Amino acid sequence: MVEVCADSVLLVDDNDIDLFINKKIIEFNNFSNHLISLSSSQEALDYLQKAEKGSLPQIIFLDLNMPLSDGFQFLAEFSKLEEHIKTGVSIVILTSSNNPNDKDKVEKNANVLYFLSKPLNEEKLQIIRDKMKETAKV
Repeated sequence: MVEVCADSVLLVDDNDIDLFINKKIIEFNNFSNHLISLSSSQEALDYLQKAEKGSLPQIIFLDLNMPLSDGFQFLAEFSKLEEHIKTGVSIVILTSSNNPNDKDKVEKNANVLYFLSKPLNEEKLQIIRDKMKETAKV
């Protein structure tokens, strides 16, 4: 069996079907012990601000295209959070956007670990496993 990559993962997406599919893929691939799903970036920011230090997710899978407050707004607000929140959390963009400008903008953000297109699959989760191992060694 594959080793767990993260104790806790947060999925942020306004699409219930995408949340369901990605949740099942994460569970099936033994990617994390705990999985939280939220349907807006504001809910995610509220969750992070209220979470105790030991219960923060190690990875956030973030959709870019959401109503009201999109993934870019989440990233802007995330950068303003307390340092103890930012340091232990890696953000993976998981989006249906194929706009190269979105990818360029996101890759310049120091809080973003990787940019993936939907849906998740075993190969994409392996990329994140490898990236997490790389960053742990730094």
